[in-house]
Amino acid sequence: MLKNIYKLLALGGLIYFTAYYIINYFLDPYPWSAWWVANVFHTLGGAYAFFFTRAVFQYATHNSKLEIPRWLEVSIFVAGALVLGVFWEWYELIIDRYEVFVLHLPSIMTYADNIGDLAFDALGGLISVWFYLKYKR
Repeated sequence: MLKNIYKLLALGGLIYFTAYYIINYFLDPYPWSAWWVANVFHTLGGAYAFFFTRAVFQYATHNSKLEIPRWLEVSIFVAGALVLGVFWEWYELIIDRYEVFVLHLPSIMTYADNIGDLAFDALGGLISVWFYLKYKR
């Protein structure tokens, strides 16, 4: 089970670097396209966070004999996706403030961007709920 967590961490790193290079090196002159691609990656990140939370939850409860109702389990996974989305937005804010105050670059952060990113993270989590409930063995 711990092996699955490591695989998911590697997948998360791959998603991050792919998004970073696509948005910053291929779409930087086209901010409207970069915004749409970022939304796609936030949706993918929400789905990733859902399954990462699931893997951590399974690892934590592996040896216990807990019986958790499916609705509560799914709620925990979606909440995990949202919490990871909030942490990600804090990371984006820290990077943005560094670019503004240290590198003297213009800021692209807005509250609407943060709320939109969290909405797409939630969308990814909800799509994962559908996938999880439909294909769970």
